[in-house]
Amino acid sequence: MGRKWYEDGKLLKKKNTFTDFIACAEHLMKSKYCSKEKLCISGKSAGGLLMGAVLNMRPDLFKAAIVGVPFVDALTTMLDPTIPLTTAEWEEWGDPREEEYYYYMKSYSPVDNVSADLYVFS
Repeated sequence: MGRKWYEDGKLLKKKNTFTDFIACAEHLMKSKYCSKEKLCISGKSAGGLLMGAVLNMRPDLFKAAIVGVPFVDALTTMLDPTIPLTTAEWEEWGDPREEEYYYYMKSYSPVDNVSADLYVFS
């Protein structure tokens, strides 16, 4: 969808990634391709962060999620420059050692936003 769309999904606009994914899921249901009872999602690594974030934002929307090596503790990980790849990712996510990025990342980091009352366990 082009460079502008890409730029609108990183740094202090990262939440657009999650709302776009949710909008796609809603479109699939509105178009009768699937239902909440059948929609399952999957993601690995940063895609696991996407899964965690959308489940926290809209737990009612998905039947199940499969995650592989999910990047769900984004804030703690990104705060540690000794972890391989962390500093290179600051260009995409922002450097949480800066207050503005810290609080923005905390607002979507799955581990920092999980709440037992959002989920039904069976």
